[in-house]
Amino acid sequence: MPLYTYECKNGHRFDRILRLKDYKKPQTCECGLEANRVIVPTMINCDMAPWDSYLSPASGKLITSYKQRRKDMAEHDCVDYEPSLKKHITAHMESEETKLEKAMDETVEAEFEKMPIRKREKLAEELTSGADCEYTRI
Repeated sequence: MPLYTYECKNGHRFDRILRLKDYKKPQTCECGLEANRVIVPTMINCDMAPWDSYLSPASGKLITSYKQRRKDMAEHDCVDYEPSLKKHITAHMESEETKLEKAMDETVEAEFEKMPIRKREKLAEELTSGADCEYTRI
């Protein structure tokens, strides 16, 4: 059952645990006046529970609070995992791979054009006769 906070016109504040069906029923204070519901912030424990502690994969240190976690992540240039992050990184890597392949093709073509004509003809003969050519990145 939820806990509700009320306040009367005399400034008396009190809490009531009510069933959901009684949520809209008017509540009266001990002084006899009708009270209005007050919105108050919920109480949340903002630090890690002992069982949430873990060893940082980046530093190997024991992390026991959110403050330590933020500091450790900042020191090691880490970010929180988001499901969409993997998709963006994969797309970025594919884009970089495409750029690299294009640059490599342009370099090979430029080097081919720099070759003397006799060497180009010999290379073309070898490739058309079934020789395999394989690019190797160094």
